[in-house]
Formats: sequence, structure tokens, C-alpha cells
Amino acid sequence: MKQTLQYSASALSFLLSACSVEQALPNSQTAITQKENTPGQVQQYTCPMHPHYISTDSDGSCPICGMDLVPTSGSSSSGEREILYYKHPMGQPDTSSVPKKDSMGMDYIPVYAKASTSSTVIVAPEMIQTMGVRLAVAETTSFGQSVRAFGTVEADERLEAVSASRLEGWIENLTVRAEGDTVRPGALLYRVYSPELIAAQKDYIASLAIGNENRIAAVRQRLRSIGMQNVIINRISETREVLERVPVYAEAGGTVDKLQVREGDYIKPGTPILKLQSYADVWIIASIPEQDLALIDTGMPVLLDFLSAPDASATGRVDYIYPTINSKTRTGDVRIEIDNSKGYLRPGAYADIRFDLGGDTPRLAVPTEAILRDSRGAHVIMALGEGRFAGRAVRIGISANGLTEILSGLVSGEQVVASGQFMLDSEVNLREGFSKLQAPPAFAAGPETPLSQLPVDTTTLAEIDHFTDMALYFHEALTDRYKIDPYFVDPALRLGETLRTRFADTKLADILESAETALRAAKAAREGEALAATLSDLMTALEPWLLEGAPVHYQTAGLVLYRETDTDRLWVQEGGAARNPYGNGAAETVDWPDPMAGVEASDNERGAIDPHSGHQ
Repeated sequence: MKQTLQYSASALSFLLSACSVEQALPNSQTAITQKENTPGQVQQYTCPMHPHYISTDSDGSCPICGMDLVPTSGSSSSGEREILYYKHPMGQPDTSSVPKKDSMGMDYIPVYAKASTSSTVIVAPEMIQTMGVRLAVAETTSFGQSVRAFGTVEADERLEAVSASRLEGWIENLTVRAEGDTVRPGALLYRVYSPELIAAQKDYIASLAIGNENRIAAVRQRLRSIGMQNVIINRISETREVLERVPVYAEAGGTVDKLQVREGDYIKPGTPILKLQSYADVWIIASIPEQDLALIDTGMPVLLDFLSAPDASATGRVDYIYPTINSKTRTGDVRIEIDNSKGYLRPGAYADIRFDLGGDTPRLAVPTEAILRDSRGAHVIMALGEGRFAGRAVRIGISANGLTEILSGLVSGEQVVASGQFMLDSEVNLREGFSKLQAPPAFAAGPETPLSQLPVDTTTLAEIDHFTDMALYFHEALTDRYKIDPYFVDPALRLGETLRTRFADTKLADILESAETALRAAKAAREGEALAATLSDLMTALEPWLLEGAPVHYQTAGLVLYRETDTDRLWVQEGGAARNPYGNGAAETVDWPDPMAGVEASDNERGAIDPHSGHQ
């Protein structure tokens, strides 16, 4: 790149954090940092690498790079605190009792005697060990939702074979004696004595002697229709001898499930003789809650566990989803097919079933045990380092395999308390309760709150400025014709997610969401017309904030807003002659709004709701 993001982002950020405005402005515009702090002003801290980030937390860290904050040179504390020691600015295990610089010329950071903030608790190391505090890292991993169910093992009806009589006769030489007997394919089942079969055999032998092919075929077909198997017919064709007791062989193997005749029984056409059932494959009939049925698809793999057969196959496949729902249990049945060639599974056995859904989808997650819930929703206890802990609200997604998806509120790499957090949570809530009792009433912002009246402090304004930094960066890349580095876009995206949570249900949340969409598109575009289109989308999203939210803030920083005459596309740049990033089209300056008009409007609104207005 001809000029890095450090030129556009750092230059603007320095101006935005250093300029002072002496006029009375709305809330979001008074957040500009003044160069000269009053004697009673609270000590402020900044990041050595990102000077636009300002905080009053002496023990805080930069949300962009994670570096510890250092005191700003222009601010003074209302009361000096004791400096315990100086630590390395990059976190290396090196301390000093006196001020010094590291090999890169960076100042060591003073560590002060602890003074906890209203919602942060500090716990001694020995107490952390006593409480059993265990930390976990928020990280992106692949897991999906699980559906748990129960079921029972049942026989596969496709492997069922039934033997029934097709003629009149008597059973002789019955080899199968009881249910449960094993039968192999081709094994002799029984012999049948039937005068009808004897007559048909004689007719067949006579036809063979005559040699009339049509008659032979007709008689052969008659033998088949009354139950004689092909192997017996072929034997008669070779021997030309009548079998008085015709053998019947098993055409399929299996276990005798039902035996309905005994030795010597008289049978007629249609009399059931026996039923064979193979258990080489079995079915699991699972009962699935009605609300989860839509998540199950045919062919889906299934994880299985059997109390009665721990060595049985642990995987199966969804074979069929039954079309009806049980009105009493509000469940639907799903048929699962599983291999049982080793015979471990028996019909009627209990099965514990798990369907894993979306297991290949990467999700930001923390251990489920780290999630705490109360009337306000889900939250976690953050580990801030050096024994400091604080609560943070999160929005959660699916839970599976001991993990819970984090939709917003955390970024990858942050540490949360996964065990022992309940005592910490109680302490944090107690601190927050005292803070609310001592603090003035909070400003209630909603969908109708003007952007200029949102409660935006210096730190928040510096975070929002990351999006303006990106607009400057894209402008420079387009006018100087180089590709942007997608890495530089990530800090703004991370901050945008946090800001949207903080300003939910306000106009600013919609602005940030549209701006984030443009930034994600820019990471793929990088240059040329595609990047120009994303710059236009980004400026369209930011226009209300620039002109209504904090116009004096950006005007004082020396920024100029331009609009292309023919297309109405906007861009922002640091003063100077207009440099059109979209081409050679003519452009006009967009004037910043009059700040005093906003002040008058705010005063009028305050007067309208002030119960003491008009009193002398």
C-alpha cells in the first residue's frame, strides 16, 4: 500500500481525540476530548498503539489490540494514587521499580494500588483457588444442535419370511421343533404327504415320456402352483420317480419366530406353517418430540447407545419418517436402520438416541456451564486479568455437546469463568446495585431518540469513529489505486457488534448494522469498482450519523463531506481539494449543520419537560 491505514485511521483518530470544542453541544458532540483538562478532571488512559481509544479505567486494556492502557499526557488526576511498580507494555514478565523504556522505546506502564470500579470485583489469588474458579476461552469451533430421543429395537420386516401351505396333506418329518430354532437357507423344514401332489407327479412323468413340450410346461407349472419347489421338480425330471413324501426346504435363513404346526398335522391351502425372522439388520423405532421432527431427514446419521448391548454398533441411519403424530404423547416415530450382524441387539431393547445437526458449522462458543441466566437474560463473568472480574450480557444460540453458541457480546479469545462463577456473579450484581443507587438516572434511549441526544461518551465516540476511519481508508485506496488490507477492517466489525448491543432499539443500531454489511463486502472487494460500491454503501449508512449525530465533532477534526453531482454518492476526506474516488465526475461540498441550532432545540426540549421551568 502507498499509505497504510495508519495514515487515515490514526490521523483522523488523533484529531478526533485531541480537538476541543468550547460551544455548548448535544450529548454526542460534547464527547470530543479537550487538550487541556481541568484540575478536577478524572485521569484518562489511552492505548499506546491506538491513541483514539480513551478510558478512565486504569486497569483496562485496548479492545482492538489488547495492550494495557497508559495515562494520557494531558490529563491530571484529582487525587494521586500510589504506584506499586512499572510493567512491560507488551505483557512480558519484566517489571521495574522506576520508570523506563523497552527496547522499542515504549514506556513501561505504571501499576497503581487497586481501586475497583463499580461493576468490577477484585479477588485475591488464594481466594480464586479456594473458590475453584476455572477459566475458559471463547473460541470458534464446529458443533451443531443435538436432538435427544429414546427408542426400542424392533425386527426388520424386510427380513421376514413366511411359509404357508398351498395344498391338502399331512406334515411329516418336521425338523423345526420350537420358536427360536435357527434355520439356514436350504435346510430341510418338513416333508408333506399329499395325494394331490402324487397325482401331479405321475402326470408330469407321463408328459416327459410322451415328449410334448407344451404339456410338460403346463404340468410343470401346476406343480409349482401347488407348492413344489424347483429343486424337487428338477430331481423328478432326472429320476422319473414319484416322491410320496415331498420335502420342503428353507428359501431364506433366520430364526423361527412362529411355529404353527406340529408333526402329523393336517394342512389345507392357506394354512400358516411357520415364520422366519432374520436379525442381521434391525430397526430402532425412535419417538421424536413434535417440534424437533422438522430437523430430521431421511439418510441422516444417528448416534446410538444400548444399555443391554454396550458392544453393539453405535451408529445407524434414518430409514423412514412416519407420517403421523401421536396425539397423546405429541411425538412422531422415526425408523432407524442398524447393522446387527453380530447379534448383540434383541427386539424390545431400549436405545438412547442422539441426532447431531449442523456439526460442520463454525460457531463462537463457550462452555454451557459458563452461561448464567437471570431476569435480564443470559450473561457471563469475564476474567479481565490480575484477579479482576466483571459481568457482561451475551446473546446465545444453540447448545450442544457441552457448548453454547455466542451470537453477540463476546469475541474470540476473551476469557470467561466456567466454574465458580456464582459467587463472583453475586458480588458483581451487588456492586452494580450500589452503583445504580449512587448514579444519576440513566438516559432512556429508544427508536425515536434523535441521534444527537444519544448518551455517547468519549470512549464510545472513539469506537464509532472506526467506521469513519474505514471511509477515509477506502477513499485513499481508491484515489491512490491500491488494494485495502482486509485485516484493517476487523476492529471496526468487532466494535460494531458491541455497539449494536449497547444501542439496541435506537437509530444508531440500524446505522451500524448497515455499515457492518458494507465493511464485510469491502473485505471481499478490496479494490476498483467493487470497493467504490462498498464505499458508497458505507457512506449512505453513515450519512445520518455524520450530519445528525456528531457533525461538529467531524467538522472540528477537519473532515469535509462531498457528494458526486450526477450520482449523489458521498465520500469524506481530510480537507483539501475534492478527490473523487468514484471517477472524474463533478462534486459539491455538503455543509455541516449549524451546531447552535441543535443546542437551541435541546434547550427548548429541556424546557418543555422541566417541571421548574418558568419559576423565578
